[in-house]
Amino acid sequence: MLGSRPVNARRLPAILLLLYLIFLAYGSFFPFHFRHDPDAFARFLAHPVPRRLSLSDVAANLLLGVPFGVLMVWGRWAGASLAGGLGRVMVIDALLAAAVEAGQLFVPGRLSSAADVVAQVAGSVAGFLAARAFLAAAHDAVAPGLTRGLGRRPGLVVLAVLVAALTADALYPYVPTFDVSSVWHNVKAGQWRPFGSLGRAFWPDLLVEKVLAYAAVGVLARLALVAWPPGAAAGLAWGGAVALAAALEGAKILIVGRSPNIDTVGLAALGALAGATLGPSPGRWPWVRRHGAALLVALAAGFLVYEELTPWSFAGSLAAARERLPRVEWIPFASYYGADFQSALFDFGKKLTLGGALGAAMRHAWARPPLGLVAVLGVLLEALQVLQPAHIASTTDVLLLWTGALAGAHLVARMGPTGRPPRGGSP
Repeated sequence: MLGSRPVNARRLPAILLLLYLIFLAYGSFFPFHFRHDPDAFARFLAHPVPRRLSLSDVAANLLLGVPFGVLMVWGRWAGASLAGGLGRVMVIDALLAAAVEAGQLFVPGRLSSAADVVAQVAGSVAGFLAARAFLAAAHDAVAPGLTRGLGRRPGLVVLAVLVAALTADALYPYVPTFDVSSVWHNVKAGQWRPFGSLGRAFWPDLLVEKVLAYAAVGVLARLALVAWPPGAAAGLAWGGAVALAAALEGAKILIVGRSPNIDTVGLAALGALAGATLGPSPGRWPWVRRHGAALLVALAAGFLVYEELTPWSFAGSLAAARERLPRVEWIPFASYYGADFQSALFDFGKKLTLGGALGAAMRHAWARPPLGLVAVLGVLLEALQVLQPAHIASTTDVLLLWTGALAGAHLVARMGPTGRPPRGGSP
């Protein structure tokens, strides 16, 4: 019941809604150069909908509306009635989107469009319906059992997130094509000869992003099949991981700018084999059983550090590092302004996932995880990126990593009391 929920849980939807509104205003009016153009409103009336709609703009506004619908249900501001809640979400979001589009009439370079309002409202409706179907189940008998089951076997959630991350990485930049010439070009550009690409690759990335990632898939799939005979469970876990890698490489044929690589399947098979056969064994070691939660935190932190600093190339002198200081992105999300939608979405999701994994691991280890340390770690990593020619230090990454950690810790907390009681008030 609402009255028995922790105070933070009651306030969380309101805090997230406030952050959402700040993000909406920030992204809509950046870089905050306002100017009155007496002809802007006339141009909008003449063409309220652009003659050529951008598919990426429509998709961006659809996604922008989804959180609003979800938060309206989560915070119980939409009401109990389906029709009344749907109407309330549509009206409020339409007014919100219309206000944003009206404000963009005073921002040079921005194009106000009624299509953006329609797309955002459609996204909020989708978020409302999805959240209502999912969150309303909390009052049924099925949801508590599902929550307890996920609490007992949180590896299923981690496996789902890992598969989603691998899929997002494989299908980037998310531009499907069914053009015969484009598909045939991807087929011809594919690496079909085994070991043909390994000599040109950066081996640490292959080890972490292919071998270790699919080793984790093998471990989690093997643990999910704990009720099966050991041999059958290991074989099925390995086969499923290899099938996933093969399917993702095959799907690249239908993605613009991507091509399959048979070496990826081979590395995935090698990692999945180690994970499915050897991975569960350390869990029976007394030392790992005593310190497993802390090791999970260390693993998540190590993966975050690696992904932020790869390919581990640093400036050769302090003078070169000083020359990079003006390139630091001090204004949050500045790099997303003007960037293509797919690259911004990929970077946004990657940082949230990395931070979420660390936050979830910390909440699993400790009842009161010091999530502020994730922000401190993010600041340190971004400071090191000043020394790296391959990276641009950014306050955006720090915010996303910390936000992801908060979300990951909250999701683990919702699955049950998995955290250990802190010693002396702190871990």
